[in-house]
Amino acid sequence: MQQQPNEVTESRRKFLLKGTAGLVIASLPARSVWASGGGVAQSIIASGHSSDFAGGTPIKLLSPGYWKTHQTTEHTTKFKDIFGGKAFSTTGGATMDDNVSFGQILTTKGSTYKGVSTVNFHLVAMYLNAKYSGQFGLNFPVFGAGKPFTSLSAFASYLYTKALLNPSGVGTELKSLITNYHV
Repeated sequence: MQQQPNEVTESRRKFLLKGTAGLVIASLPARSVWASGGGVAQSIIASGHSSDFAGGTPIKLLSPGYWKTHQTTEHTTKFKDIFGGKAFSTTGGATMDDNVSFGQILTTKGSTYKGVSTVNFHLVAMYLNAKYSGQFGLNFPVFGAGKPFTSLSAFASYLYTKALLNPSGVGTELKSLITNYHV
């Protein structure tokens, strides 16, 4: 039985969305390891045995809920100042105003500031996990000498660029990553 035109279109759309989101998660340091070409994840060693950016120590991440009530000095940080672009709206466009802060994203009830598929919420958490790696039980050493990114700002820029391609998919993938590696 052949698929109807709507089914084919829907199937292709789902495949493309999953593929784009999968690229983000594949390039983030999860169970696998990043090759260190130019500070950007260019390939992943499938076996997860070589080029271990975390020095053999398991990745440990904290949730956005943790950051909501801890490190509150970060709450005044503007999303745009860190990620280089506006926070994502609940419909997926990067259309929020320039002054949206980490605190608004982390503490406001509902989805207004969290963005589509809570992408802003999880981008902020991933940034803070990287920034405070080595503290609070975290292990997410993604920037510095010999690491996938040369700086914390390069990591933030990379995440935001990926989110521009598919904010909903990136939000879902980051949530899954944090859930799987939560301390």
